[in-house]
Amino acid sequence: MSPAAESSTYAGGRWLLTHAHLRAVLIAALGILVALVFSRPDVLILVAPLALAAVWSAVARPAGSPRAVSRLARDRATEGEHNGIIVQAQGLQGADFAAASQAAAAWVQRRPHHGSQVHYVTEGSLRFTLGVDPLRWGNRSYGTTLVGAVGPWGAYSWGPVPLPGRQRKVAPTAEHFDTRAPAPHPRGLVGHHRSARPGQGSEFSAIRHFQWGDKLKNIHWPRSLRTGELHVTSSYADQDTHVALILDAQNDLGISEGLGGASSTLDRSVRAAAAIAEHFAHQGDRVSLQVISGAVPKRLNPGTGSRHYRRLLQMLADAVPAPEREISPEKIRLGLRAGTLVVIVSALVSEAMLSRAAALARSGLTVVAVDVLSGAEPQLQQADAYERLAWRLRMIEREHEIRRVGQAGVAVVPWRDPGTLDTVLRMLTRRGGAGVR
Repeated sequence: MSPAAESSTYAGGRWLLTHAHLRAVLIAALGILVALVFSRPDVLILVAPLALAAVWSAVARPAGSPRAVSRLARDRATEGEHNGIIVQAQGLQGADFAAASQAAAAWVQRRPHHGSQVHYVTEGSLRFTLGVDPLRWGNRSYGTTLVGAVGPWGAYSWGPVPLPGRQRKVAPTAEHFDTRAPAPHPRGLVGHHRSARPGQGSEFSAIRHFQWGDKLKNIHWPRSLRTGELHVTSSYADQDTHVALILDAQNDLGISEGLGGASSTLDRSVRAAAAIAEHFAHQGDRVSLQVISGAVPKRLNPGTGSRHYRRLLQMLADAVPAPEREISPEKIRLGLRAGTLVVIVSALVSEAMLSRAAALARSGLTVVAVDVLSGAEPQLQQADAYERLAWRLRMIEREHEIRRVGQAGVAVVPWRDPGTLDTVLRMLTRRGGAGVR
């Protein structure tokens, strides 16, 4: 059974008299009684159409046992992608038309915008597809779905019966990001980045004289025959980099309007982290993730490939803004070995986060802090003069704190989408050590 089928919901019921049919029966019966008692043929003529419609409706009563099943078209969705609630209604033999309606939900865009569809019944079953497109990452509720049907003349109806809504995790959309700069300190034997030293690999380095211990299969016979001395081909080792992503989810500044609208700092942080992780994971580097939050601090061990990237997106979708309660100094460098590239994605407004970055840099790691607040400060149109003054003072303090962190060896770069890390990674590679001043 597929995941979508496992998440389906079921609702049944039976055909019931409508108020319109009941009124028609009562008025027709009362009119016939008055006509017979008081000898009023005109009253009989007046109620004759109602009596005819009541009899016709009773004869054409729908015969099926109505039921409906609904499921999500995609259990795994990404913000901005099309998704839908698929409703399969059965047992509608004899019905005139059926309708389905999707309730409004936060951060979910309905298609059509009113969330309802009506179809004529030509067979005993109908299929509805109601669009529900998530607009923001996180745990999203898709709302309740109502489905119902009506028989001929509106005499009998089924529903509307509720199909309970679902809550699913929506992964963030990775912002467009690319870097042509090599990552410093490559480790391992599987990645995209080339080592700075010769070794066993697949990329050609040079042709040199034979040395004791060289493999015979590496002998370059054209050069050896031409010079009369044995020469071998050498190569660079194909190695990978451990990129440790640290997401600062302690604060969420600004207003979020979903994908395509205004973004808060946490929106930009999550999407930037997804973009950086996608770039390094898909080229073979090992990527780990640590979410810093007082609500749900989480850690994902290093890994690579598309499956690991999907797990990373699911963890990013769980980010909830909450201040960190305390920092354990002995756990700051947990699992980070020498040569690890640490990328901190943060608004850099938390003193605790800045202290963590400085501590990692002083311990000998290469630390890059991606500033998602620069150039995208929250809108202050609704703030009064005192609030704006307080914000300006805080920004001045923040600039001073960022300079101090830079002096400790942390490279701070603003998030600028493609090529954000190019310059700083080239500088780190040339220096061969932690820190960029």
